[in-house]
Amino acid sequence: MSSWKSLLLRIGDKCPEYNSSDPKEHIETCYGALRRELDHSGSDILSFLLQSAEQLPHKIPFYGTVVGLLNLANEDFVKKLVDTTHTNFQDALDSEDCNRIRILMRFLTVIMCSKVLQPSSIVVVFETLLSSAATTVDEEKGNPSWQARADFYITCILSCLPWGGAELFEQVPEEIERVMVGIEAYLSIRKHVSDDGLLFFEDEDENEEGLKEKDFLEDLWGRIQILSSNGWKLNSVPRPHLSFEAQLVAGKSHDFGSVSCPPQPDPPSTLSVITYGKQKHDAELMYPQRIRRLNIFPEDKTEDLQPIDRFVVEEYLLDVLFYFNGW
Repeated sequence: MSSWKSLLLRIGDKCPEYNSSDPKEHIETCYGALRRELDHSGSDILSFLLQSAEQLPHKIPFYGTVVGLLNLANEDFVKKLVDTTHTNFQDALDSEDCNRIRILMRFLTVIMCSKVLQPSSIVVVFETLLSSAATTVDEEKGNPSWQARADFYITCILSCLPWGGAELFEQVPEEIERVMVGIEAYLSIRKHVSDDGLLFFEDEDENEEGLKEKDFLEDLWGRIQILSSNGWKLNSVPRPHLSFEAQLVAGKSHDFGSVSCPPQPDPPSTLSVITYGKQKHDAELMYPQRIRRLNIFPEDKTEDLQPIDRFVVEEYLLDVLFYFNGW
């Protein structure tokens, strides 16, 4: 394996490829190796870098910073990387590849933090997903049986904010606030999600209590609100780009371009419980619902965590599960 490939794969790890455990030194070493190889291995570096980001998404903050430094040295290379990511993201939307959509949105947010993408480009992506979601759950214009897809889109938007909310609210406050208002409006009209299989008792009081419990998206929204009130400060997401902020600010921020969501399926011509249920089932097969948060940590291990840190850890676990499942 080429040395630059090893450095990309092992960045952030304690390993022989790097002489220290300092994240800044890892990034500088990896960037230096890639820059030396760009002229005669540019295409290989581009494809391997994007592949690494998709398959090792917990390292995306490191990859995003490396891309930001490469942008200072070779704008054309990074422009190709942005264009390729745009193609991959549109393909993921069209093929309804949920995990790829989730990870690529995180990657886009992180390279925005490294001044590679214009913040307004991220907002345009958010607004595209939000518009599709809001239309889907509209009783008159949409097809509410496909709420699973709408919820997934909103979850993807909120999931990006631990990785880039601070930058978005600093650089494009009015635009991102407009997105947040739109999400709040969406949450007010969507249907609460519950799983009857998790309701063990038929007692009426028990069922009413179950309906009061927040579903996954409602819970995530609450965690994001707390994160926002705390100034977007959290410990579970590394932010190595801050060590290079003085350099990265000189880079050219590229435009990402527009994307489009696949059209929603037409509602059944004859609406009934059966036809609605069938479409709802089809949607949930394509866009599996996350009903409950994972309860896998003892209380003494989480008492010092912010609510959003728990969500981020669950995202990391999801990354690992998808990786070992071979996508």
